[in-house]
Amino acid sequence: MDDFLQVHSSEVEPGELQRLLAERVAEEQVREFRRFILTCFAIVMAAAWVLSWPVHLLPHTVLWSLLATAAFVIGLMCPPRIHTANPDKHSKLPH
Repeated sequence: MDDFLQVHSSEVEPGELQRLLAERVAEEQVREFRRFILTCFAIVMAAAWVLSWPVHLLPHTVLWSLLATAAFVIGLMCPPRIHTANPDKHSKLPH
């Protein structure tokens, strides 16, 4: 994958050697920067994937919580049903 260029300092001029060394350092920095960016991107994507699973459950949870709260409030706020005896009606008790 990596092709290494081997040169002997006696075969190349000092300016050319510095240029080759600078290119090698620049390529390595670019490679490290790409690796850093891809690692950060992978971490962000993994965190987004892990934290996004409740989003699908949230509407259902909120809906059922609101329905349960409404039923509880309606149950507490409604006046109690008291059956009053109607004097016009005679009870049909067997004698």
